[in-house]
Amino acid sequence: MICKKCGKEYEDDMPCCLWCDAPNEEHPNFKNNPHHDSTKTHEASIVSAPQENSVEDDRKPAGLFMWSSFIFGLAAFGYIYVAIIQTLLHHKVLRETKSSLSFFFKIFVANLALFFLTLPFANTIANIASKHPQISQSVKGLIPLLVCIGYATAQGFICAKIVNTHVPDYDVKMYRKKERIAIGIAIVVFIITSIVIAVCKQA
Repeated sequence: MICKKCGKEYEDDMPCCLWCDAPNEEHPNFKNNPHHDSTKTHEASIVSAPQENSVEDDRKPAGLFMWSSFIFGLAAFGYIYVAIIQTLLHHKVLRETKSSLSFFFKIFVANLALFFLTLPFANTIANIASKHPQISQSVKGLIPLLVCIGYATAQGFICAKIVNTHVPDYDVKMYRKKERIAIGIAIVVFIITSIVIAVCKQA
């Protein structure tokens, strides 16, 4: 008998391969072979694994990151816009569980707290940079930008976490449709706030 698994030869009357323990499918007791049962169990676990993963994915409609919330975070007062827009866009799903207000306050409070935690950190970095004249102005100018990107990134993770825990049964297709709309609104808000800030600085 030639083993189908390792290709080595062993006696025909052996219930399994002498070298790798693969079951002898032509043996009379093959059906009662514990190796055969374990093989079937292993195959069944492999087949069922993607199904379990798909169920787990369905419980995370927003995934790990919300790009719309990231873009809102780049805009001035983004913690206000993100709470209002996200609540309005997902109001239909939130209304079913009567949790619109709690959803709004979770996003607003979480991102407001993040803002006030980031602000002193940004000021500290700026003060340290100002005390070192050897640091070029271009590098100093990058500090606020990097802090802003870091804040927006954290906001993207926070909002995704809130959506996943608050409405885990959210239909993924519906969520993605709403997210695309939110991204479009966020881009418009970012452009408008950037123009307003630029005009105010020149005034």
